[in-house]
Amino acid sequence: MLVDHGLTVLDVSVEHPLYGELRGNLMISSREDVERFLRDLRRGRTELLSSLTGGVHLHTVLAPSADAIERARSALREAGILLESSPRPSDLA
Repeated sequence: MLVDHGLTVLDVSVEHPLYGELRGNLMISSREDVERFLRDLRRGRTELLSSLTGGVHLHTVLAPSADAIERARSALREAGILLESSPRPSDLA
């Protein structure tokens, strides 16, 4: 959904109760990248990082514009999969 709105998914992170923040690099910017990631996931004997947190995870993204981010956020919200919180002061700078 994110790449369909022109965003590049740089990484995924989860907050683990023991280890703190765990992060994995992704660098996914196209549907082809998504398909390759899913193919690799199916082939491997591994689980997604988000399996440690019941599916809750965050992504750092790169976008061509604020409008692209807002369109992606709206799509995620409509799909019921957007985790929203109040902005941190450092996010507002």
